Amino acid sequence: MVIDLLKVLITAVIFIKASVHDLKKREVPDELWKLMLAVAIPLNVVQFIFEGFDLVLAVVQFVLIFLLANFMFYVAGFGGADAKALIALSIMFPVYPKILALPLLNKGFGIFAFSVLANSVIVAPLLALVMFVRNVLHWESGRLIYRFVGYKVDADKIPKFHLLFEFIDENGRLVRTIRAVEPDEDTLRRLREAKKNGIIDRVWVTPALPFLVFMTAGFFVAVIFGDLIVWLIEIAFRYYR
Repeated sequence: MVIDLLKVLITAVIFIKASVHDLKKREVPDELWKLMLAVAIPLNVVQFIFEGFDLVLAVVQFVLIFLLANFMFYVAGFGGADAKALIALSIMFPVYPKILALPLLNKGFGIFAFSVLANSVIVAPLLALVMFVRNVLHWESGRLIYRFVGYKVDADKIPKFHLLFEFIDENGRLVRTIRAVEPDEDTLRRLREAKKNGIIDRVWVTPALPFLVFMTAGFFVAVIFGDLIVWLIEIAFRYYR
């Protein structure tokens, strides 16, 4: 349990730091994952000697996660940092970590890295709920869908790594779109000019958040609660049984 706690704390620091890097620069230094592996290997040896765990299961789950991460990277467009994070998790946690009564709900299928990934997929849409509540509290005109995935900013101060729902086209017309677009320098220039000339004041944008941020959230959920997808399946079976 002590080793699991140490692993969780170290992983949490690395994942948070990696997420900050990804948010600011859209790249994550490989040194973070190398550090995670350098810490994981000796901790796993100590854990195996003093606490013991199923070595076969540890190897099998690593192989499965390694293959899944590479498939998602080469086929499904998964980010390189995301794939490395998933593989690093499978090495750091050969078995599902247990700290006191945690996880509160379940251990999923027993593969911690997979539970983190599964939780990430569920946590990501929750951002829409947060956005909606924020937009209800700070009501501004716009399409309903914008309230779930975006917010308004000054037209001459578009934040970095944000996509546009509203922009000025080459003919000087205001365009509103359901599918957000990535702004180029000409688009930003036209928005600044429109703001300066009083044509438009604020526009709807949506943050282009890297998936590693959701993986970090999924990590904490997996440690505290377990696998949310397995939990939802269990509820469904109990309800329809």
